[in-house]
Amino acid sequence: MIGFLTGCGGGSGKSGDDGNVSLSGQQMRLFEGGNMLFRLQFRGQNVDVTKMETRTVYDGVYTYRFNGSANSGFLHITPASNSRSACCMTDVNISFDDSERSTGVIESGTITETGLDLDPSIDGVARPMAGWTCRVHRD
Repeated sequence: MIGFLTGCGGGSGKSGDDGNVSLSGQQMRLFEGGNMLFRLQFRGQNVDVTKMETRTVYDGVYTYRFNGSANSGFLHITPASNSRSACCMTDVNISFDDSERSTGVIESGTITETGLDLDPSIDGVARPMAGWTCRVHRD
């Protein structure tokens, strides 16, 4: 995890759309309470988004942007425009707990899911992610 915020993995060390930090070759797991809600698998400039509750892999190509500093970072995940179901994460501010940046707490940000199989009460509704935790590791 030493290279987490300085770029690592294959390619240019650049992320999907802003050229800042690459998370390629890493996996992030997002938890609320003790429940793992999402798994994010970073590959090159793209990220695979899996909702763990239903084992749903959101379809289409997702890009990400990660802007990092010493012990924090902002993550944005954007879905493909042609996805029938989608998951968008916006302004996800992560404060890391350790020097390796392998665990952290989400201070702010929103998640918006859309799709045919979702409960209508959350379909297309931006929900806060503050208080969620994350764990990061290399594949």
